[in-house]
Amino acid sequence: MTTNFKTVTDKLILIFLTIQISFVSLSIALSSIAFGLWLGIWLIQIIVIKKISYDEFLFREMKILNLFVILYFIAEVISRIFAVYPEGAFSNLKRLLLFSIFFISILKITDFESLIKIIFANIFIISLISFAELIQYSLKFSDLISKVPFSEIRIDYFNYPLTTAEIKMISFFSVFPLLFIKEKLLISKKYILMMIIPLFLSMLLTQSRNVFVGVFVSFLLFGIIANRKFLLSFIAVMLLAWIFLPAGMTNRVSSIADINHSSNSARLSMWKVGLQMFYDHPLTGIADSHIREIYETYKKPESDAEGVHLHNNYLMILATTGLPGFIAFAGLFLSIFLFQIKKYRTSTDNISKTLILGSILVSISFHISGFFEWSFGDHEVMTVFFFLISVPFVLSKAGVVSLLPDKSY
Repeated sequence: MTTNFKTVTDKLILIFLTIQISFVSLSIALSSIAFGLWLGIWLIQIIVIKKISYDEFLFREMKILNLFVILYFIAEVISRIFAVYPEGAFSNLKRLLLFSIFFISILKITDFESLIKIIFANIFIISLISFAELIQYSLKFSDLISKVPFSEIRIDYFNYPLTTAEIKMISFFSVFPLLFIKEKLLISKKYILMMIIPLFLSMLLTQSRNVFVGVFVSFLLFGIIANRKFLLSFIAVMLLAWIFLPAGMTNRVSSIADINHSSNSARLSMWKVGLQMFYDHPLTGIADSHIREIYETYKKPESDAEGVHLHNNYLMILATTGLPGFIAFAGLFLSIFLFQIKKYRTSTDNISKTLILGSILVSISFHISGFFEWSFGDHEVMTVFFFLISVPFVLSKAGVVSLLPDKSY
């Protein structure tokens, strides 16, 4: 009876987890409902079975990582106890629940096929959304180009452009390396390519410059690590595009290095204020609450967007949780990154190794783009991110790699 209950509830947890991850770009409400359902089922399962099943060897490897998670949680709570604006300081602490996506993926995904299904359910849904966006973009383009420059035409139909761009970026890199291996997969490479092309194009057309930087660095690193032919081709395409594309299509990219650009100068101002916030509250931070009001005590915002947050993951963590929170944050993601690197180097199966490389690129692209945006505070982005960085941990569990496919479907 208990075994059947666990089997059924485990399947339900994975179904709702898949819905939460795959549909977060389309409907936050649906994703949140799915999140609440699998969390509730998991709690009921724990109460009924009276234990949590886990891979003891893997969680011993994760000991330091888990310690940093606990320390980060403590730093977040302390920052709110000593918040500059105590009223409502604890209201957005619930976003810490998103960490459970990382852990439930490791606990409940017990075979390779389930892992692949969730990864590609996410890719498939985002690809459909991207295809719809590209159709809408093409229908509106002729009218918009007559009114505004190309660099100002942004895909933002289903979500905020920075949010959707970051979700597409990390989703793209989770499967991109699979295109370059010889082994056959559960999903044919031609179908993978068909799914990621609209995803990639719509990502570029969000005109999100932080994502441009994340993609550029990740492509370079992929070429250096895994495929020198790709590296040479990528560099050649970038040079040709820069030479032959009209200025109207490259202005958005060239503005990345322009410190006088309005968006860039605003970011520099916010980063300066963020450091001042940290200097004034080095141990507890200001707490992630009423940021705009606190910002206005340091500087008068020159636009509606300025000061809502600091447009930088690292300065935001430093300013809101102080040095203890920043150390825990850095230690947490450094631990994950080192685990990814370790498993990439020691993996003997090329499909597993390539999926781990994809997860490494997910981490790199996220942290690079996070220099210019508060993506760690974005519920939708973190929903997908926490799942994708769990992939090497899932593959490290006993029995998962042994179920790798030997034929395509």
